[in-house]
Amino acid sequence: STSTAVDDNANEVLPAVVILHDSSGPDDYEKQRATMIANELGYVAFAADIFGVETDIPVDTGGWGGEYAQFIGSFTGNAALFTKRITAAVDYVQSLPNVDETKVAILGYCLGGTGVVHYINVAGEKEGGAAAAVGIHPSLLGSWGKPLGEINIPSLFLTGGNDFLTGPQAMTSLEDDMKSASTVEWETNRYSQIGHAFSNWYSENYNARADERSWNSLKTFLVDKFERQSDESSYSWESASLIDLDKYERIPAENCSPCITTEEILDPLLGTYDYIVSADNVRICSESPWKLCKGPTVVILPDKSESGIQFARQRAVEIVKRYGYVAWVAEGEVPKRDLFPSVGYIDSEKVALEGYGSGAQDALNLAMEVSSSADKEDVYMVISIFQIPGNITAVTTDEASTYKPQILIASGVDGADMSEVVALESMLMGMDANYELNRYSGASANFPDWNDPSYNPYAAERSFEAIESIYREMFGEFPFESQTPTTAPAPMPSTLSQTFAPSGARDVKVTTASSFVLLAVVYNNILTMI
Repeated sequence: STSTAVDDNANEVLPAVVILHDSSGPDDYEKQRATMIANELGYVAFAADIFGVETDIPVDTGGWGGEYAQFIGSFTGNAALFTKRITAAVDYVQSLPNVDETKVAILGYCLGGTGVVHYINVAGEKEGGAAAAVGIHPSLLGSWGKPLGEINIPSLFLTGGNDFLTGPQAMTSLEDDMKSASTVEWETNRYSQIGHAFSNWYSENYNARADERSWNSLKTFLVDKFERQSDESSYSWESASLIDLDKYERIPAENCSPCITTEEILDPLLGTYDYIVSADNVRICSESPWKLCKGPTVVILPDKSESGIQFARQRAVEIVKRYGYVAWVAEGEVPKRDLFPSVGYIDSEKVALEGYGSGAQDALNLAMEVSSSADKEDVYMVISIFQIPGNITAVTTDEASTYKPQILIASGVDGADMSEVVALESMLMGMDANYELNRYSGASANFPDWNDPSYNPYAAERSFEAIESIYREMFGEFPFESQTPTTAPAPMPSTLSQTFAPSGARDVKVTTASSFVLLAVVYNNILTMI
């Protein structure tokens, strides 16, 4: 029998995550992920054996034919079978005494990600099933069955831009299915220059940064579903719409001369319509020594509407209050990059740009602009674009450029067609750009603007979480950390009592954290249930 671990002090009913393995079957990787979920989120983690106990997995000889390919195809090509296996695992986890049966998520890697797509398409209308679904580098080559009804399960898909198993055609098909059937929020995150299996540290395609980015997105997604439960009143940016901008002074350009080395730079750099807020919530040209206020700066290119300007100013104040950066709303001319090193309060190695609405086009142009400036790599480390610009063909490109900022594109599914997304990504890939492209359901072009009728609280919160984590990484506040591969999970602490999984389950080593971790879920009698 398989032993599972239960903390004697863990009487709290907890959310749970059912982990669906890749095509190699359940192994150390899934067990380690289960341990991480318990350690970092405090949830119950359950690594499922979808193939079934005592199933002989054919040897993978490579290529697309042979016995192994046929074995895997029996799952990828049979949505009903795959869904029944997943359902059995979900049902068992829901029966556990320490699990909140209303808060069980499924998390699939590679083949398991394919299972996630099958599950939401087949069982998306089922009441009492999985409460959330996440697919990480799912295998979506070819065609799959369409949704059989509504999809009532919030979903997240994390994919690599160079993964042939989630190419443009596959992502377009997936998005079409979700748009037609989903009744709740769903999201896709895409990472540039990243191939298949990017999160698996045993894979030659492992990418530590993409692993960290996707893991952060997964965790914040689960927190939203299990702890905030998509309650709009709990989103932390809601209060920004109440900011009284009269408390913050607009800075006349003539008062900023101490910030700048020469008068010639003053006029083109700072216009009288710019709005700048400093880290101590007073106007930037204060009596403080400049060496004390020099630091990271976020330049905002606003939409030129009245609502867009107000939003940008409020966003600037929130950036200052939350992160301690300098925030600069460029309401006049777009600030020229090569002038930043001359500004006393800006650390020219830590400058980011955000473009909204009509400002998104300028942001994209700057992201792709070719320049011979020797110090251009020291400016605009991050460029965030909160809309797919309509004129992407006008952007100048040069494959030889060494200017590689981190580009974050946050796009509302209702604000830009997938064909525009494919065209933009094709251009970015052709330039070997560093980008992350996130799509949010039910969101239109102005979804981040809390003063606009099209404001989408969920999409805004998720996109601001993504950009905050990029800022903190790129500005050196915390580096991403590569997960350390281990050959086996840590042994079960002796202070824990043991319970036993159903008869016939496969023996595995068990790890635990503040809650308990259950491993090897699918057992012999599941084969007779299907």
